[in-house]
Amino acid sequence: MTEHQTDHAVMEESLELLGDRYDGMAAELFDHYIADHPQYAPAFLNPEAARERMTRETLEAMLGLAAGEWWVDHAVANFIDLHHNYGDFTPQDYAAWFALVIETMATRAGTDWPAGASAAWQRQADGLVAKVAAVTPERPHSSA
Repeated sequence: MTEHQTDHAVMEESLELLGDRYDGMAAELFDHYIADHPQYAPAFLNPEAARERMTRETLEAMLGLAAGEWWVDHAVANFIDLHHNYGDFTPQDYAAWFALVIETMATRAGTDWPAGASAAWQRQADGLVAKVAAVTPERPHSSA
């Protein structure tokens, strides 16, 4: 069994154990992210519509990467294309979002969170950030 297969299994197990504690997580995540990154608040004209979709797509992309799914590169390109229309999101912004997703799931699951789950999710988040960085165009630095 490869590391990715192991990650995928523990990630799926962690989602199952999260269960009903997922309810309301998307709103919590989004509100927390915007509180930490207020410059992006205007980018989300309808946060109620965006937050659940963003959370589910994030989880699906991390699980897909762990499973070696072919569509993950396309999903990352779509994330970047979509967000580019709303703001100047950096790979670090994506990394912060992914880390918040993982932290929030672990907190909500409490003692039910499987050993190694956070590390498995983080490995996949790191892989997605690397993909984002590879696709995100370099931006000229403004001089002050």
